[in-house]
Amino acid sequence: MKKKLFRRAFILMLLSLIIIVLIILFLKIRFKVKEEKLVKIAEDIIQVNEDEKTEKDNNETNIDVISKSELNVNENIIGILEIPKLNIKAPIKEGTSEKILREAVGHFSNSSFWNGNVGLASHNRGNLVAHYFEKINQLVIGDEIIYKTKFGERRYKVEEIKEIKSTDWSIITQTSDNIITLITCIKSKPNLRLCVKAVEK
Repeated sequence: MKKKLFRRAFILMLLSLIIIVLIILFLKIRFKVKEEKLVKIAEDIIQVNEDEKTEKDNNETNIDVISKSELNVNENIIGILEIPKLNIKAPIKEGTSEKILREAVGHFSNSSFWNGNVGLASHNRGNLVAHYFEKINQLVIGDEIIYKTKFGERRYKVEEIKEIKSTDWSIITQTSDNIITLITCIKSKPNLRLCVKAVEK
């Protein structure tokens, strides 16, 4: 009798475990498909705008005064971040709310879109959230970061990697140089953030 009960309990436990694993796999696949869809939308936005740019010369345009409503199209996507060394190709969305960071790299609204200091954030771990910045601690001085938007493409070279306080927002203040600033959490250090700064080549 005890053997039968043990066997039933074991089978139920095994079935429960299989169901949990299948659910996690399903959610991960669904999440990956969503990521790929967002990157495709971003690429389409950029391509459409590159085609439009060939028709007119917009060198005189002051990009930083363009309204957010002009940027927030197609699921709030404003561009693509690529880090070749880490094999990262991620959609960028306006804002850094939990909802946005769940599926994309977030753009700090109080930082520049194009000229000056572009501030971006992403998680570095988590099962059902995008964690594009999980390996940015592997970047070294000189590594390349590529930023693509409807305004064009910029290539940056990593110049500084440091830990900052979570309350230090000076790192995304406007600059005269074109730089990109990547920010993420640090495991077991809730009061600190990892900050990677790169300057346009």
